[in-house]
Amino acid sequence: MVKKVVAVEPQSASSSDLLGHIRNSLSAFHATELAIANCILQDPVQVSRMNISKLAEHSETSVASVVRFSKTVGYKGFPEFRMALVGEVSRMGQVGIDSSELDSGITVEDSPAEIIRKIAAADALAIQATAQRLDVASFSATVDAWEKAKTIGLFGVASGGFVAMDLQLKLNRQGKNAIAWRDSHNALTSLSLLGPGDALVAISHSGTTVDTVDVMQAFKNRGVTIILITNALRSPATTVADIVLTTSARETTFRSGATASRIAQLTVVDCLCVALAQRNWSGTRAALDESRAAVGSRSGRKMVESNTRKADQKPTRSRGGK
Repeated sequence: MVKKVVAVEPQSASSSDLLGHIRNSLSAFHATELAIANCILQDPVQVSRMNISKLAEHSETSVASVVRFSKTVGYKGFPEFRMALVGEVSRMGQVGIDSSELDSGITVEDSPAEIIRKIAAADALAIQATAQRLDVASFSATVDAWEKAKTIGLFGVASGGFVAMDLQLKLNRQGKNAIAWRDSHNALTSLSLLGPGDALVAISHSGTTVDTVDVMQAFKNRGVTIILITNALRSPATTVADIVLTTSARETTFRSGATASRIAQLTVVDCLCVALAQRNWSGTRAALDESRAAVGSRSGRKMVESNTRKADQKPTRSRGGK
């Protein structure tokens, strides 16, 4: 039985995209948490100037509820949470980003330049916030599980499926036996491929996809270590997982569950694969060299260079024509 690893490391006061983290967690909050969250999202500047009693009164909750909310979103207490909120408001003012811009996403009135600016800001923020939100203990536990596993299963549907395929390629190039599934039927009919000591990585932005939860539970019943990459604070998938790696990406009007979330997930994947390679650098380097050589032999550049050499080696005819 694998000991469940949960993220307990508090957020840094400089943690990016606190408002995005709160907004993405709305569906997971209890009633009092939701009341506090809505007050913060409606006017983060005003809330950042409140003490704990004022926020409790403003949200029609209690001081104890505000303390619990602060801990729920990853802080030791309200002072640390308020400091992070002040930093968030200040940072957004310095870079000229209005929180409503990222919340509402692309509008029909936006110019091409505004579209480029908003998407670039959202994607850059997803990477930065995910890196700061990623729990080090859970990260290390994942690398340990991968290192010990004979086979690593990967599962995701829709956008998560593309991340699973990318992770399969990265692990295969390091010499690890990894199998990716993008359909629950294919995954469930492959149950016998994984057993105790192996690992399954499930990728789900919301953590509520029924197919993903069912696949996780089926492999967990076989003694497989279940690792979840998700944006959800609480979800059915997080209750099944042994290790949870949390991303931080906002869903916007035209990009719900799409690019920003995938970029955040790929950031986690890249960090994990580099950390795994570090554990066995010589073996990984040899495997990467083999894969590069195999692909290099089919390179268009190689073909051009080969044809050039052949042309240079052809005998030239004399001016006499013979």
